[in-house]
Amino acid sequence: MNRFPLVIATIILLLSSVTMRAQSVARVHQSTNEAANGEAKAKAIAALKRLERDVIVYRSLADFQESGKLARVSLQTFQQELHEVTREVEPVITRMPASKLKIKLTNALDAFRDGAYWWRQVDQPRVVNVSALASTNISRSSADAAFLDTAPYTVAINWRQAHAYLTQAEILVK
Repeated sequence: MNRFPLVIATIILLLSSVTMRAQSVARVHQSTNEAANGEAKAKAIAALKRLERDVIVYRSLADFQESGKLARVSLQTFQQELHEVTREVEPVITRMPASKLKIKLTNALDAFRDGAYWWRQVDQPRVVNVSALASTNISRSSADAAFLDTAPYTVAINWRQAHAYLTQAEILVK
């Protein structure tokens, strides 16, 4: 009878040591995952910052009208960079749990994509292909012309939104 409490105490002691060991291993694993997630988030923000360096973020319509430039690079260069950044950032975003940071990063990437879309709508390359001259008889209505006149500012607004989301994401990471 005296052995039964001793056996139970030994079993409890063994189980508690195994549990403590498992918890410490889990903490090390969790801290390693957190460090990797932190690096991934920092890389995603750095990639989006590359896009932000390519564009011009205006504070107001007057600033935009004064300059009229949309970016520091050509549309083709920006589209290539956008494609590379998308390939880097999307896997990080999809692995992230639902959070404000995930939303901000997604919104920043989407704003850059939307800006690129509208930029394509109004881009007029300086080099004209001879094969493209065959059917350039496109008549535009006054509504189409007005729409195309406002599209560059839509691009500038998208750049400004991307900048705002990216700034908010940087604050959340700190």
